[in-house]
Amino acid sequence: MMEELNDIKESNIMLSEMLNRSIEFLMEDFIKIALKDFTSAKSIIKIALEQRNAQKIRVKYEEKGLHVPPFMIASITSVCNLRCRGCYDKEKIHNNSLELDENQWSNIFAQGKELGISFILLAGGEPLIKGEIVKECIKFPEIIFPMFTNGMLINEEWVQIFSLARNIMPVISIEGDRYQTDKRRGKGIFQKVLSSIDLLEKKSIFYGISITITTENFENVLNDEFIGTYIDKGCRAFFFIEYIPFDSSTESIVISADQREQLKVSMNELREKHRAIFIAFPGDEEKFGGCISAGRGFVHINAIGSIEPCPFAPYSDINLKDVTLEEALNSSLLEKVRSIHEILKEHKGGCALFENREMVKDLLSIN
Repeated sequence: MMEELNDIKESNIMLSEMLNRSIEFLMEDFIKIALKDFTSAKSIIKIALEQRNAQKIRVKYEEKGLHVPPFMIASITSVCNLRCRGCYDKEKIHNNSLELDENQWSNIFAQGKELGISFILLAGGEPLIKGEIVKECIKFPEIIFPMFTNGMLINEEWVQIFSLARNIMPVISIEGDRYQTDKRRGKGIFQKVLSSIDLLEKKSIFYGISITITTENFENVLNDEFIGTYIDKGCRAFFFIEYIPFDSSTESIVISADQREQLKVSMNELREKHRAIFIAFPGDEEKFGGCISAGRGFVHINAIGSIEPCPFAPYSDINLKDVTLEEALNSSLLEKVRSIHEILKEHKGGCALFENREMVKDLLSIN
């Protein structure tokens, strides 16, 4: 038993070192881009440097036996103003009346700061529907808040807020060209997205775009012309999210094994050619020994405060209304998911937790 605990501790230390190095490289890119392109470089550099202190905090907790992931995904609402084809979130059952309010989320963000969490990714639903929660992020300049938004609610007022709170980074969802975006998100959405991007560009906001990569847009979104177009519009971060088929009728648009390999090659080529940050999920997890969910590298908190291994594994045994974030990171379910990490390495590609969702679900019933 003692040997097993030592192995887990050693594995966590190695993983932490790898994640910390990756964050350092990311922050170096963050600073270089800010110095060359943005009027608020001083603020952005300060935010980036704060991550060194967060790293030291995580190391202290690691020494005490608590592995704190540097990333947290906070789905602050399940409400959305769009109904995109194949959306993973709309397939879940939600009770909007139980969603956490801004004070509860602010408390969670504060706990995250104390634990040394570097990035809290705001998701939904549509985060800007809960604008009062987004504004709470201003109180935590030590944390970087990438906010994944459909862009429909971005206006002059929000752009002004983003210009003052540089730790909030809008990441706008787009599917490729006008046809591809409107086909999945709705007629006229592409044009509205471009209008929102124009507002961000005028204020020199550090922003990104998020692309759900499928068989339908694979060729379009990975070519230099597409990337160059958005770099010219001021975009400096590109997130490529492999489509996960929550809706079984959309399984045909899941990228193939060959395309996953090509995605890795394309990511490296784009990083070499362009002054921007490129992140693929879950593809980039391979270098960390596989799935980094369940607190290995990140954890998910849903809109009602339940802590889950991942947005694609919506199962929980504990809620932050009842316990602290520190206690929740050691929840029984998360520990069980981490314990089958070797099994989760073996999968067909894409999301290992989604592929093994029944196994994860069964862990809830194991005492």
